[in-house]
Amino acid sequence: MLKDCLEIFEPILKQEGDKLIIDYHIPSDGTYIIVDICEDEMKMREPFDINFDKKTGKILGSNERDYNKARMYDYYSKLIEMNKPIDLKKTIHSNNYLSFSLKKESIRNKKLNNEIIDNFYDILKEPMTKYQSKMKSREIYKKLEGEIGKVDGALLERIRSWIKDNIFKIDIGEKSKDYLKIFFRFEDENKTIELYKKESDRYLIPNIYNKNDYNEIIDDKVFGFPSDNMGLNAKKPYLDNKTRKINIPYLIDSDEALLQKKFFDYLSGYATRQQYNIYINTDKEKKITRDNIKAMKNGELLEEDDFKGIYLRIQKGTSLEIIDCDIISTYKFDLKKAFDYKAYIDIDLELSQGKNVEFYSKYYNKHDIQELLNEVYFSKFLKGNYFNDAKNIKLNDDVKKRNLLMCRNSIFNWLYKGYFNDIEAVLNRSSLELIKNSVVNESNVLAIHQFNLRWSFIEYFKGEEKMADFLNNIKANLKAKINYKEGKNQNLDKIENDMEYYFAVGQTAYYLLSLSKSSNKNQSLINPFLNAKNDYVVKDNLRKLYKKYNYAISINNKFKKLYSMVLGYKPKDKVDQDMLLAGFLSNNLLYEKNENKEKEGEA
Repeated sequence: MLKDCLEIFEPILKQEGDKLIIDYHIPSDGTYIIVDICEDEMKMREPFDINFDKKTGKILGSNERDYNKARMYDYYSKLIEMNKPIDLKKTIHSNNYLSFSLKKESIRNKKLNNEIIDNFYDILKEPMTKYQSKMKSREIYKKLEGEIGKVDGALLERIRSWIKDNIFKIDIGEKSKDYLKIFFRFEDENKTIELYKKESDRYLIPNIYNKNDYNEIIDDKVFGFPSDNMGLNAKKPYLDNKTRKINIPYLIDSDEALLQKKFFDYLSGYATRQQYNIYINTDKEKKITRDNIKAMKNGELLEEDDFKGIYLRIQKGTSLEIIDCDIISTYKFDLKKAFDYKAYIDIDLELSQGKNVEFYSKYYNKHDIQELLNEVYFSKFLKGNYFNDAKNIKLNDDVKKRNLLMCRNSIFNWLYKGYFNDIEAVLNRSSLELIKNSVVNESNVLAIHQFNLRWSFIEYFKGEEKMADFLNNIKANLKAKINYKEGKNQNLDKIENDMEYYFAVGQTAYYLLSLSKSSNKNQSLINPFLNAKNDYVVKDNLRKLYKKYNYAISINNKFKKLYSMVLGYKPKDKVDQDMLLAGFLSNNLLYEKNENKEKEGEA
């Protein structure tokens, strides 16, 4: 799949050159100094700071002209990784003599000294000494030096002298732990850029592979194992392919290795900006441009229809990593049909946090569905935690956290990749547990929102459009039965089916629990009903509640009718937790006034 990505990236790179990568490169926070190389002297410009604000995505503290120069110089001067330094003490982090980069702490704590500076420039002046004991690396460098020439020793010595004379005089502050970076340039910017590129290649080409000991020469061409996204050393023998004569996982030539390295540099710029979701359009019928690659932050979705291509999830630690990849056959931002969030159980349109939002409406795209799931089910912990380790998710509710971990992959595949194979089953299973948890530990308000969302999804996926009418009919029938006058209609003294029965159980349980005179009415008493496996347990729990609270039951003909109907009905199937919850969460019919009785009184 990486080769497929490179097939799109390569023509874009050929069109724009390294500017494509440099435009997205963000230098490390710190103080930057540009020194002009003049014929007779070195002139230091005014230092400036670069600070990247991750929240706003803006660069603070620098003017655009100096920032653009520093960004270019910094890109060509950075190390591939800290395990491949020029300075063996790892104090100086530059790869060429035109730049000098280090942590300010190294100056403050006197880790940097003239010996380290001299060793750094000595190696750069005679790079072959670095590879003296490494035969394959030495051969690569020797060939490279024949192509680009030797180091300009006179210029290097001028820069060495300036650094030793000035580095300890620069004001670095007393506490900052960021970088100090110094870049040397000519008045001719084109000459400067060409020299930076050449000296960058002098470092890069011999170090492009994971380890040159793994290299193989095939038809006079070097093939090696790249460092990107995978390490290989004596501590990781499990990565070796033991069944092959050459046990290295895969080998690529130097051209492809360089292209792959630049691709990872390009992605690294996105990762620094916290744009971790990468979409690569692989449609080759149209001209391939920079727009073929798009990057999104956590929570942002690709607002395209009929997208086909590759999805990458990246993260940045010590280096850029691709932690997830997939081929997307068809992705649509808009839903195939509108999602209708209905109020099956009536409630004021506000969440338990008191935020007034009109949730109940139609939704037409995946962004709005994500907002709905994030808010109603997962207390705003979904969007930023699709890929975080469980230990790093600061969600104190264990039930929500468990269901978030169980659901997030399926939700992500649906909303971000267009796969919905298991989303229905996953949401169906988790939503029920989340509703139960809200009933017991949070509030009925949130539980009702979650119940309504659950049934809206059931209707959306199954295509059933009469669930609201169905529930209203059950409520109306049960209301008629508990308000009827005895002897008038024999059909109104019994429950007709299982769904009506479990709705009635929920109504009865809520009424009995509401009779508690405790100032803290603990709804955990509903747990035995929610966890009941059969009707015997359901009825036994109702009897226990009745015995506990019957002291508070006045002569209530409606309760007597409801309770007797419940005790007199034997369900045919397993416990219907949906209808039991619907009965528990709906407005309790026993507290509603008898409209017929009121009308008779008025007459």
